[in-house]
Amino acid sequence: DSSLTHPLFLVMHGGSGSTDEEIQTAVKAGVVKMNIDTDTQWSYWDGLRGFEKEKRDYLQGQIGNPTGADKPNKKFYDPRVWVRKAEEAMVVRVMTSCEKLNSAGTYEPSNEPGSPQLGQPLKTPSPVVLMAAGALAGS
Repeated sequence: DSSLTHPLFLVMHGGSGSTDEEIQTAVKAGVVKMNIDTDTQWSYWDGLRGFEKEKRDYLQGQIGNPTGADKPNKKFYDPRVWVRKAEEAMVVRVMTSCEKLNSAGTYEPSNEPGSPQLGQPLKTPSPVVLMAAGALAGS
């Protein structure tokens, strides 16, 4: 005897590839979370793939592209550029799921500074920073 409409917090495992109708049926049945890992992986890859296709002529070497044999290509093969395109594609996919789950626009953005979900903030540099520093020192 619960006062809640749906006393269980249901999770839809394997939500990737589900039809809109299946998702709406699940939401009406009380699903509050949908796992979409496969879809987010694909969207990330697809964003990268689209960037490579669009910029292919600029990704064949460090120097030389359609604008000139001596023109540099660093701003095209820089991982910060193509990773960003992959991330942007994944954001679009996540927002699609938020819309399908009727949760888009239901939360106020927070002005609170970011914090870790678990534990305390790191007081040392991240392992990625340490690895990068080691790679630079070794080169």
